[in-house]
Amino acid sequence: MSPTLRPLALALLALVGCERGPAPGHAQVDLRHTREEGGTPVASWEADGVTAEELRLRLGEMSPALRERYQTLEQKREYVEGLARFELLVREAVARGLQNDPEVVASTKRALVSRLMRQQLDEAQPPVSDAEVAAYYERQKEDYVRPEQVRLSHVFLAAPRADAARVAAAREKAEKLLAEAKALPPKDFAAFGRLARAHSEEPRTQPLDGDLRFRALEVLAQDFGPEVAEAARALIASGPGALSGVVQTDAGLHVLRLTGYQSALDLKLEDVRQQISGRLSQEKRTRAWAELLGDLERRSGFALDTAALSRVHVDVSTPMLPASGPAPGTIPSPFPAAPVEQP
Repeated sequence: MSPTLRPLALALLALVGCERGPAPGHAQVDLRHTREEGGTPVASWEADGVTAEELRLRLGEMSPALRERYQTLEQKREYVEGLARFELLVREAVARGLQNDPEVVASTKRALVSRLMRQQLDEAQPPVSDAEVAAYYERQKEDYVRPEQVRLSHVFLAAPRADAARVAAAREKAEKLLAEAKALPPKDFAAFGRLARAHSEEPRTQPLDGDLRFRALEVLAQDFGPEVAEAARALIASGPGALSGVVQTDAGLHVLRLTGYQSALDLKLEDVRQQISGRLSQEKRTRAWAELLGDLERRSGFALDTAALSRVHVDVSTPMLPASGPAPGTIPSPFPAAPVEQP
């Protein structure tokens, strides 16, 4: 048992064996330090002890630097006495009935659930086939293969190119708005957004503070005109915050601010195979955990009385009461052993 889990063993009482198994919610646990017969004892106490074989194993699990501390007989004696005294404290805690202390029981329940998760998910990793990885890659290909994209905000003034008078009036206003935009801090996108909300005449983007979202340059040309795409391309070198001049299209005049940029992405299946496999494995873990929880609920006859639950009043006006015991446990999420890298 690892040092971190040893204190949790205080919650488990070794019950006298009987023909029938323990009742639900009760446990029969062997709290002896040495559970296997045989070996050469180097220390012993009532029906238990530390063997030379175990001591060699424990010392072998230490780093070479730490093993330097246990070269003399006295040093090894101190180590073994420490092991024995811990086990004697466990026995004394059980003799005093502390295994039923609410805090100890709550800690043990959390340790049991954690161990169950490792057994159910970590020790039986769901396999992910090459076919599953390839199918996921095809379904999510836009995450791995995409063109260069820009994100713009704009102030648009409607003025068809053929209407010279309207274009002239719109240009005069656009130049004034451009001057206001130049006076703003380059990275103050919110301030430019307020300018767009107040003056832009593009009905799709005006409520969004002029935000055009991320778009490929080709899509930008299709949606707003090639002039806007060319102006956006020119802003890329200066980075987010760069401001265009007044850009004229067939539909009207734009003042553009670059707010984001994504370089082109062209990842092949082999480039992301490991990443996708990890993501699919995580999804399988999540499903397996949900299936286990559902199965446990069905087998236990779990039922929820929504009528009774609705009558439980939650008063947010009263002060916080002193804790009557440990907080109840919650279901952990089946996270992967290692984080999944993003492309």
